[in-house]
Amino acid sequence: MEITKIELDQKGTLDEVFKIYQNSFPANERQSLEILKIRLKEKKEVLFAAKINNEVVGIGFLFDLLGSDFLLLDYLAIKENHRGKQIGERLFEFLKSYSKSHHKHLLMEVDDPEYGEDKPSRIKRIAFYQKNGAYWLKDVKYILPALDGSEHTEQILMLVPTNSKSKFSGEEIKALVKLLYSELYGISGENSDFNLILQSVTDSVLVSPYCY
Repeated sequence: MEITKIELDQKGTLDEVFKIYQNSFPANERQSLEILKIRLKEKKEVLFAAKINNEVVGIGFLFDLLGSDFLLLDYLAIKENHRGKQIGERLFEFLKSYSKSHHKHLLMEVDDPEYGEDKPSRIKRIAFYQKNGAYWLKDVKYILPALDGSEHTEQILMLVPTNSKSKFSGEEIKALVKLLYSELYGISGENSDFNLILQSVTDSVLVSPYCY
């Protein structure tokens, strides 16, 4: 398996990437293909693809939260007929190394298993990240805005720290959430979901294993 950075002019590969993307995420968690292409063009986002025999079998989008110590794992997905082959682990390890080389924490927005349907699959996703070196930003009640205008998604924040950092100040996390909302979702100023997140942030946020 090889993992390579994908550029906008690689149309055939991009078509494969976007097909996996659209098949892997619900509409309310997907950005439009046009937005992703703009981000790639403006170098705000970087795209990596895992290939086996020249077939795209896994994708990883990283969004650089400029001016912060964080890179967001925007999307990570494995082609359906290639799941269970350790491709996700190998791709995630690559993305961790990329983040570390840029001296940034690798951040993930992950569906909260206490809400919504299919709790087992949500717990499985958290377990995957945790097994591969990620930790929970304890008790931060994160909300992903509805990207298709329907319903928001209750989530948690996880990260792979660049060092042995065991906690963040509440002000650091509030600034991070503000950056996520403004840079990724174009939301600034008064917003009910944003305010709910801020209310959940304590003075000190621990970097902790997630307890099921």
